[in-house]
Amino acid sequence: MDERFAEFDLIDLIASKVARLEPSCGGVGRLRTGIGDDAAITVPGGATATSVDAIVEGVHFDRAWSPPDAISHKAVAAALSDLAAMAAAPGEVYVTLGVPPDTDRAWLKSLAEGFATAAERFSVVLAGGDTVTSPVLFASVTVVGHAPQDTGFVLRSGARPGQLVVVTGSLGGAAAGLWLLSNGPGAADGMDEGLAEALIGRQLRPEPQIEAGLLLGAAGAASMVDLSDGLVADLGHVGRASGVAIEIDSTLVPVQPGVPEVVASAGAETAAFVLAGGEDFELAVTVEESAFLAAREGLAAAGIDLTAIGTVASGEGVSVVGPDGPVEVPAGFEHLA
Repeated sequence: MDERFAEFDLIDLIASKVARLEPSCGGVGRLRTGIGDDAAITVPGGATATSVDAIVEGVHFDRAWSPPDAISHKAVAAALSDLAAMAAAPGEVYVTLGVPPDTDRAWLKSLAEGFATAAERFSVVLAGGDTVTSPVLFASVTVVGHAPQDTGFVLRSGARPGQLVVVTGSLGGAAAGLWLLSNGPGAADGMDEGLAEALIGRQLRPEPQIEAGLLLGAAGAASMVDLSDGLVADLGHVGRASGVAIEIDSTLVPVQPGVPEVVASAGAETAAFVLAGGEDFELAVTVEESAFLAAREGLAAAGIDLTAIGTVASGEGVSVVGPDGPVEVPAGFEHLA
């Protein structure tokens, strides 16, 4: 018996899962027709923000250590992180899958079901997409977010001298998790098993900071970016868009537990994981100092940490200082390198 999916078998499988999940999803009220027609019809109202994000086998994940449903989760989470950085309320998700023709049916079924599960987890509607034959497995995810009006979105271009630079959560966990996956969970000497699992989970199943983005937008965030390429690299995007310099104190950057043990075992510098390691999908924000305390209290009430790590200044570029002076930071992830 052929253990591979035909294209419409796969579409039918995803559609059946979405039909079961849609009533619990926040965006369903905007969707008029979804999977099954040539195009999805939505009636959004207000303003929309749209982002496209892709993950490719061998670049963003490895099937040797990434379960199929984790690949689905990461694809959706990474795309939704872009909406979080805009302070957009997520609504609809569209997925294009590129599938090698020899892909195992059971494995592909788990991948497809993972997209439906991720949509339910993040309260979005999986509204459509496409499937194509490809020499390498990939998923391209388009997400649409909403706001009552376009002034509700937060851009990268709003940073101004004198503002604080703040980050949500803690950093370095995804890069440390990737190192553990590549070298084996036991490769970090003396690491607690729970810490290792948390770091690996940070790499395989990231969480987009959707609630934090909405709260920060309401609290007066001036600019915002999600941390996908690394803290310094992503703050560089903000600096260029805003025409300002960013100054960071490395001693203030919150580090995820377990990262120092991985750094020591890897024989690396902390900066390589915490300042340049990507895929933490936290948010880096600039905000007026007068609004910072209220923003931090608002996020704390939701169980989200917010930490001031530097300031915005006149000039250009991102500089980092530590206890012994300037810190040399490795380049973050570069998509076309």
